[in-house]
Amino acid sequence: MISTGKVVSLAEAAAAVPDGARIAFGGGGALMRRPMAFARELLRQGRTGLHVHHMLGGLEIDLLVGGGAVASTSCAYLGLLEYGQAPSFQRAVREGAVDVAEYSEFSFIAGLRAADMGLPFLPWKTPWGSDIVTQLELRTVRDPYSDHELLALPATPLDVAVIQVDRSDEEGFVELPEEPDLIWDYDYLIARVARTTIVCAEEIAPPRTPARVALIGREVARVVEVPGGAWPAGMHPRYAPDVEHVVKTYL
Repeated sequence: MISTGKVVSLAEAAAAVPDGARIAFGGGGALMRRPMAFARELLRQGRTGLHVHHMLGGLEIDLLVGGGAVASTSCAYLGLLEYGQAPSFQRAVREGAVDVAEYSEFSFIAGLRAADMGLPFLPWKTPWGSDIVTQLELRTVRDPYSDHELLALPATPLDVAVIQVDRSDEEGFVELPEEPDLIWDYDYLIARVARTTIVCAEEIAPPRTPARVALIGREVARVVEVPGGAWPAGMHPRYAPDVEHVVKTYL
């Protein structure tokens, strides 16, 4: 593919991710919208020291951990849900090869929202009474209106966000399918937080329905056309997860 403007090859897009980057991947459920082709390209290029963030981490992160590309993970969950555990991640944690920061789902989103709004932290309540408070060494602030003590959830800045989408145009206007799948809005939150957002699209084409445009061009740095880029995960509505391959190859 000839590079023109934002449209680049998969190799060129992956080359924009430096060693040690704070990176987040989109995806919903265990095996949906996972940027698998991009993760494989990062491994081919020998990327190391990545600090990976995901509310519900899946197959692409387990692949990167197994390939030695990950230094730390920050997440509420990392596994394959109904299909099983994340074997490479579990092994790396047992061996002390990867540092882990564990969040609740709401706390993880709070950190992203703080970063999205340009705030150093977000006043928060939900982790009270859990080990998350001590594990993350959360500090507290005093509500100037009620004088109640609140947790100060620090912002989660990102260097790079990578999302796999159904359709985008050459400028990065991303169109949602008619029936979006699980937690689709998470992908667009990390896209707006990151300094560099890379869109891996099943198809590059103009939007058909402007009302379904979820991300606009100025929010996207690079666009890559990668048909089947989520495989063996699925990409609604184009193809379902290849569960047989996942179970046979990864578990």
